[in-house]
Amino acid sequence: MQNTSNFEYITNAKVINIKSEMLFRQAEDELFYNNEINSAQKKLELSVKLTPAYLKSIILLADIYFLKGKIKKALDLYHRANKINPKNLKVLSSLCNAYYVLNNYEQTLKYYNLAVENIKNIEDSIFLSQLTEIKIDVLIQQKQYQKAYALYAQMQNTSKRKFLKNILDKKIKLKNKLFRSNLRIV
Repeated sequence: MQNTSNFEYITNAKVINIKSEMLFRQAEDELFYNNEINSAQKKLELSVKLTPAYLKSIILLADIYFLKGKIKKALDLYHRANKINPKNLKVLSSLCNAYYVLNNYEQTLKYYNLAVENIKNIEDSIFLSQLTEIKIDVLIQQKQYQKAYALYAQMQNTSKRKFLKNILDKKIKLKNKLFRSNLRIV
């Protein structure tokens, strides 16, 4: 039976080699559970070779290169991923971070702005706080202290508001759920 409800996994190539998916999952397990970064890298390189437009494998392989300090190789893969999906928040954030590590502040700010434009929901706010820290540091490096301070103050206020709103939303939902269930504390 074919699942036709979600086609986001389909890339420009339209077809993903099943072996690529298997290699990706094995690499994920090796990287995150066994800390076997070299083995994961080899599997991802093969996965990308089999399916050159497989976004998940490209991103994870780029992350491995980044972890290993091969920033330019990682940057090439992030750009490749960006061509496949230009609105992917993870890719845009990774491009911002890679350019930051290379001290290319113009490109860092470019990808910061693109990433911030693509933040759509509260779950993505973790990207916002990390990206904003990078932008603040770039502004300090460029000796734009007033802009850096203003951004820092704005981030503090926004983060506190979202955090409190999340807590209150969860408490209200829990209270409503308890009320609807007709359970009583004895």
